[in-house]
Amino acid sequence: MRLRRLLFVYQIPLWACLLLAFACVLGALDARVKATAQASQTRAQLEGINTLLLHTLDMETGVRGYVVAGDPVFLEPYREAVAALPGDFAALRQLFADPSLGVTVQANRTASLARIEALVTRWQQDVGAPEIEARQRSAAAAQALVKSQRGKRLLDTVRREVAALNASQTDSLRRYEAEAVRQLRTLRWTLYSSAGLLLLLSFISTLAGANVLVRHLQALTGGAQRVTSGAEQITVPERGPAELRTLARTFNDMGGRLHAARQAAEAGAAQLTGRNDWMRRLGDLSDALQAARSLDEGARILERALPALLPGTRGTLSHHNASRNLLVPVMTWGAEVAAPMPSDHCWALRRGEMQTPEAREFSPGCPVAGGQYVCLPLFSHGETLGLLRVDSLDGQALSAETRQLLPGVARQVALALASLRLQDRLLQQSIRDPLTGLFNRRQLEDQLSHHVALAQSGGQPLSLLALDIDHFKRLNDTFGHEAGDAALVRVSAVLRDHAPVGSTPARPGGEEFALLLPETDLGGAEALAERVRAAVAALNLSHAGINLGQVTVSLGVAELAPGQATPAHLTGAADQALYAAKRSGRNRVMSAAAALATPA
Repeated sequence: MRLRRLLFVYQIPLWACLLLAFACVLGALDARVKATAQASQTRAQLEGINTLLLHTLDMETGVRGYVVAGDPVFLEPYREAVAALPGDFAALRQLFADPSLGVTVQANRTASLARIEALVTRWQQDVGAPEIEARQRSAAAAQALVKSQRGKRLLDTVRREVAALNASQTDSLRRYEAEAVRQLRTLRWTLYSSAGLLLLLSFISTLAGANVLVRHLQALTGGAQRVTSGAEQITVPERGPAELRTLARTFNDMGGRLHAARQAAEAGAAQLTGRNDWMRRLGDLSDALQAARSLDEGARILERALPALLPGTRGTLSHHNASRNLLVPVMTWGAEVAAPMPSDHCWALRRGEMQTPEAREFSPGCPVAGGQYVCLPLFSHGETLGLLRVDSLDGQALSAETRQLLPGVARQVALALASLRLQDRLLQQSIRDPLTGLFNRRQLEDQLSHHVALAQSGGQPLSLLALDIDHFKRLNDTFGHEAGDAALVRVSAVLRDHAPVGSTPARPGGEEFALLLPETDLGGAEALAERVRAAVAALNLSHAGINLGQVTVSLGVAELAPGQATPAHLTGAADQALYAAKRSGRNRVMSAAAALATPA
């Protein structure tokens, strides 16, 4: 009998037992997985029910807080809960749609959920919204609705329904967990029994086969041991049965290939280590860019990161200007010199794909770059953000390895560029008045607190101008609100033109304006206020072809006093000076000190 057939016969009992054990273990495992899945499904349903109850209580708490305090901030839990409840109900309906629950149980739980949803919707419509509307009118009206206890009765019903549903789910969970424990015991018993039987049969078949093979495998064993110890190019004698001779020849061939594979693996491991190190550094770049708070800060990070990520290269990162007709350099590296360029000249942006020297065989040359450069357009969420241009320091073509790295770097740069531009845009929207472009009240108050603290610690002067357009209501009533907006825009332009570097021109609201002047004493502030007043008085305003006549402003000037070094004192002094200027005939500048001497 040939060796292969003999070994096959020895293994038949083991294989048969292995198949039987596999079938038993698979059956026990399927039962365990099914019981565990049912328990997990029930836990998910309980979590959904608890989340639903929590959001319902958040609605009630938010409305009650708003009714008691009258502060709209208490409505935030209410609004969040109202927004989350449809998702809670949808998730529970999906969980209750499990066919394994049975038609009756599924129908009962779905009906209970429908009753809860109807009660919550009824509470929102009949209690929550009316109490909010009533509180907006008066506290008494809202309290009257609360005292009717209609909302309490509805929510008590909701709690009872939720408690009943929760109790049903808890009982199901206990049953499923008990079944899962029982199936686990069965699985363990099956595994232990199968393992013991397989070990016994394996020992018997191995012992029988070893007696046949040991006489001819000593040479192979010794050779294999030398190979595992790191010896080079091991060969063994080819003798014994045909199968063992073939095995010896195969072993010798394998030894040669293993030697070559070992060398290739060492080279691949070194390459993989370098790749992993590069990916780690790319991740560090992503973390650093996520922490950046402005485009300039992101550019400084990239100036240090790109030379390390793309060694031996130079390049430029450019982005679209506000008009999207120019590519403006954000940063360069590798002694690259860059200048703005028309965006419609860039073939990478036109085609929306990476442009390499090979791809530009029939394309017109770039008007601002030469050599073996590679251009990558930067996209994020379907928007074209800019361009990453990369070239080698020696002027030669980029290596294939460097080209493989470029798309990953471009993706990270595009995401960071989109995030930083969005942060800049949101920041400007949050601190700017949309009509005039001046800073809004919030930014003025932040800057005022900041500069008051600096003035206190450094002993530097700090002044504030408060100005108001004279007879602005008459202008609005006579020529309309659009003409009034035009006057506000023109006055804000005058204020912006006269504002020194480092100052804060702002429009707190209405026809009121302010100008915060760090490191400026009262005399300098009064002189600047007079120039602003004269410039506004010299305006020739018209709107829609209609002459609006002369527009004047009254200005109050105050300097931060040592004994009253708070933002409130400074703004109060400037406002009092402004009111004094109004009482004195308008179209004039009044200091806080002069205002105190002016009769009320």
